Amino acid sequence: MSTPQVSRRQFLGGSAALLAMMGVGGLAGCSGGNGGSGSGAATGGIALTDTFTMISVASNDSFDPIVGTGVDKVTMHSVFDNLFMFDGEGNVQPMLVDTYEQNGNVVTATLRDASFSDGAPVTADDVVYSWEMLSADPSQGPYMSNYISGITKVDDKTVEIGVVRDDTSWMNILAETIYVIPNGSYDPEANDYAAQPPVGSGAYTFESVDEARTVTLKANEDYWGGAPAFKTVVVQAPVDSSTSLVALQNGEVNCVSMMAETAVETAREDANLNVVEFEAWGQQMLGVLVGDQAFRSAIFHAINTQNIVDVVTGGAATPATQFFAKKLLGEDYDGVVTFEAYDPELAKEELAKSSTDLSQTYTITASDEAGAQCAQCIQQDLAAIGINVEVESVDVNTWSSKLMDQTLQMFNNALGTDMLATDSFIQLLFGDTSVYYYPISDELKAKIAEMNSIPSVVERHDLVVEILNDMQVECPIVPLYDTVNYDVYTKGIEGYLPSSAGTYVYYLGKLTK
Repeated sequence: MSTPQVSRRQFLGGSAALLAMMGVGGLAGCSGGNGGSGSGAATGGIALTDTFTMISVASNDSFDPIVGTGVDKVTMHSVFDNLFMFDGEGNVQPMLVDTYEQNGNVVTATLRDASFSDGAPVTADDVVYSWEMLSADPSQGPYMSNYISGITKVDDKTVEIGVVRDDTSWMNILAETIYVIPNGSYDPEANDYAAQPPVGSGAYTFESVDEARTVTLKANEDYWGGAPAFKTVVVQAPVDSSTSLVALQNGEVNCVSMMAETAVETAREDANLNVVEFEAWGQQMLGVLVGDQAFRSAIFHAINTQNIVDVVTGGAATPATQFFAKKLLGEDYDGVVTFEAYDPELAKEELAKSSTDLSQTYTITASDEAGAQCAQCIQQDLAAIGINVEVESVDVNTWSSKLMDQTLQMFNNALGTDMLATDSFIQLLFGDTSVYYYPISDELKAKIAEMNSIPSVVERHDLVVEILNDMQVECPIVPLYDTVNYDVYTKGIEGYLPSSAGTYVYYLGKLTK
């Protein structure tokens, strides 16, 4: 999101997505099953205290509510509220908004009676200010303009939201992206957002962060949604799934976000743990940011996705036969453009047409366990046709920095987001406001620009299908399999939303014990 994940706000959903990423730990090879880890079923219950400890999917290197790079959404959604929020199924409902009404491209929203943690009321001025800061940010603003044209004040408790598209994507954007902060509170030049965030209206307030980037939060007893049951929240940076599973079984932590499938089966066997399985909007894929079209086509046809599925998911997933996850494609595009990619002989024929330098070793960069396992399999497949690659495993923030610096050559990641439909995800990955730099043709870029200029989602449909077909020729990405996200948490905790595993948006103030 999931984002990302890299912050899904930055890369998986307009600033999240990206994103579906965890820190890389021990990796399985490409010739066997996916294995397991942990010590089996626990024999006694795990005592719950007033402290909720969570291992997140990304290190919280920054608390900047505007610039998405380096932020961790567990912490940010605890400290800050949004105008809308997700329910347990991933649908959107009001949060700081009390009621709203849409008339064409204008949404009129009335704010509920809510306060920031310093006691000041949340007003329309705060919402407008938060939007203005976000839209002015060079990493956020251009993308946001594809969905929201502006937010203006009507009165102290009412705002008008200008929306660009004739679908409900604006609601998802407002559930993810705009953290509401007090009017005038943001100053990136004067404030060190690596040390602490500004004031928010969320269920928790910031207390401290240590050198390991472990964040401690305290309950906002005056929260408009009610005082949280857990009085302290501790958010830890990611570790490999084997380590995090042991920490869960020992009662050292209460929740692990986006646990790797290699550890899930062991977690299911533990009587003290709950496993949440959520079909996500993400798809594990290889992104190819180098080479000519023939080089990318060779890679597209060289990869044995069935082997990857067997190794990385233990056969639980199905090899991808279309671009983007089925859940992201939705009813309008699911099954419309399909393919069978794996053909080693065709891959060799395509490679013979390429003028890309085959004497060098290219790098596949992965930022999570599954991505690194996929990359190892891909390394073997590409070696079989004469393309040499090395696998680089980095943390999610390093991955995002390399993306922004345009130093990624290839990458494995699960990309997708709850915020976007098929056409808008194409725009995110390949449009002129994208942070990605796929070497696609000028003709395909022109089609994407034309698609984005058509206001009606319905009227875009045929052009979107044409673009998806063109992607089979230009091969900027290699779809591997649709992802299922898993969260594991201690039994006895109530109020956990299953959608959090897919959206990576957690409302810890709703948890009870």
